[in-house]
Amino acid sequence: MRKWFSVFLVILLSFIPVVSFAAPVPLEAQGRRVYVTDQSQVELVSYNIFFRIRTGFTSVNISMVVKNLDFEQPTTFKIGIPVQLDSISKIRDLSVISEGKSIKVTQRSTAKNPPTDKEININNWYVWDIALEAGESKVVEASFSIDNKLELDGTEVITFPLPLLENWPNKIKNIQIIADTDFYGPYAFDPAPSIRPNHYHDGGRLTFKLDNQNSKLTDFQLSFKPMDAVITKYIESAFESDNDVKNIIQSFRNGSYHQTLSLIHEYLTSADSNGVIPELKYLEAICYQNLHDIEKALNLLNQLEPNPGFGESLSSTIRNKIIYDKTAILKNQTDGDQKALDYLNSIKDSVDDNSVFYMWLESEIALLTPPIVVEEPIKENVSENEEENPQEEIDDKSETIGKITIGEHEFYIEELIIGALAIIIILLIIISMIRRRRRRRRSSIFRYY
Repeated sequence: MRKWFSVFLVILLSFIPVVSFAAPVPLEAQGRRVYVTDQSQVELVSYNIFFRIRTGFTSVNISMVVKNLDFEQPTTFKIGIPVQLDSISKIRDLSVISEGKSIKVTQRSTAKNPPTDKEININNWYVWDIALEAGESKVVEASFSIDNKLELDGTEVITFPLPLLENWPNKIKNIQIIADTDFYGPYAFDPAPSIRPNHYHDGGRLTFKLDNQNSKLTDFQLSFKPMDAVITKYIESAFESDNDVKNIIQSFRNGSYHQTLSLIHEYLTSADSNGVIPELKYLEAICYQNLHDIEKALNLLNQLEPNPGFGESLSSTIRNKIIYDKTAILKNQTDGDQKALDYLNSIKDSVDDNSVFYMWLESEIALLTPPIVVEEPIKENVSENEEENPQEEIDDKSETIGKITIGEHEFYIEELIIGALAIIIILLIIISMIRRRRRRRRSSIFRYY
């Protein structure tokens, strides 16, 4: 039954219309109508778009830099974005600002017989005017919201018609897209985005930098799976006639995790059940995680990792989430970083290397890998050599410092010092003898008188 559900899902998804956001284009007026112009003296220098994605809808912020290519004459020109591209993607709450001032936006229809060869299948536009001095550049910002496309399995899809940007003259120097889901992990972006992201920030932010200088722009598409919704939708569809399973799902959605565990255990041990059902066992693991019973959750995740169930459409996504959750659990254990590193290295080759999840896995391995310690060459211990030969050092100093050469003879300093002392003593003796003689002479004179 689950196999047929997957096949049926794939067939239906091919008929669902794609949601598209609106890229700005330069327009010309034809009466009260507008058309995409063949020529424009204003170029789009830079284009940044920020998607703040939430379940069911997306807020969009656009920032663009436009420049007047005419350095002699000022110009006022029109910019437009489609009001609606299909039955789902309608722009709501549009506002446009430039230089801190709000710009008036009007709705215009597409001209029926425009003087251009461009074929753009858009009926209505949001249009506003921008005035530029000669050679002037200006930042223009726009914000709006739009509904996400919802697929049958709960996957939500964001698309953006980037080829519309090709209608500007010259190539755009800088194009950047940031998609922020706020809390979805890297496992949720399945299938992979149509354009490979340059960076994934853990916490649900993807950054895309596009090259419009050397290649043509293609449609951008990003899918993400709100995991609780996807899991419960699949189980409901696979067991749609089973009231006991419906009760389990309802209890889980209500946040009654303890009751959900009781209902799952009762269902799996009943005589009428088909034994171990991986989808319900995985729901059980999530309940244990939410109740912070980590050991039981880890035990179930280990059992489910080789075959998590959920058919071909969701199996790889569920397995990636198991890997992500196991890594977080292992990192919180004793010697956790090494355990997580060994685990990620062991499963790395089994992960699709073109996925956002693989980007996270490589980044996580790099963060957990200890830095390589480079041993410095051992320096000779000069002090030890000095201690080993103290006598030689003294002798060397005696030979180099303890001798003085006078003429052709060498004398030790000690000898010179002793000689000097001897001379001083002799001089003192001589001086003393002379003083004695003088005293005697004086005394003899006084006697005779």
